[in-house]
Amino acid sequence: MAKKISSLTSKEKVTGLLYVVSLFIIIIGICSYILFVYRSEYHFADGKNDALEKLERVNSFQNAQSDYYDKITEIDEMVSNINPDVNASYEKRELYYTIGEIKKVTSDNKYDLRYRIFEQVASFYEMKLFDRERLSASQRNIEKFKIELENCRSGIETLKNN
Repeated sequence: MAKKISSLTSKEKVTGLLYVVSLFIIIIGICSYILFVYRSEYHFADGKNDALEKLERVNSFQNAQSDYYDKITEIDEMVSNINPDVNASYEKRELYYTIGEIKKVTSDNKYDLRYRIFEQVASFYEMKLFDRERLSASQRNIEKFKIELENCRSGIETLKNN
């Protein structure tokens, strides 16, 4: 009963080594296949495709900016040149239509928050037009009150003279 089983023959050592080496080679082969061969475009090309998509979105935004630059300058000129005292509804309608085209860019590209700048620019020009109309109405009211004040003063002067 006192036999030691710890001593292995050289044939058993070689066989055990072959099993370990073959198992190691099989595991390396499976891992290499999974990493480099099996759906390789899925594993490593995702970052590249995402970067290309982002670059494409940036380019499309820059193109949209350059396409609508002329319309925005046209809106700026129209708002600056419009005379609120003159009732030219066709000019205001055309102006609001052009502003609506600029706002539409935002609604067409809701997935990208950079396009919100078009809505903000359109809102700015709407507010600027509203302010010009309000300022003009205020100035007309001031002129009207000045005329009425002068009429009142002249009326008081005539009463004092009589």
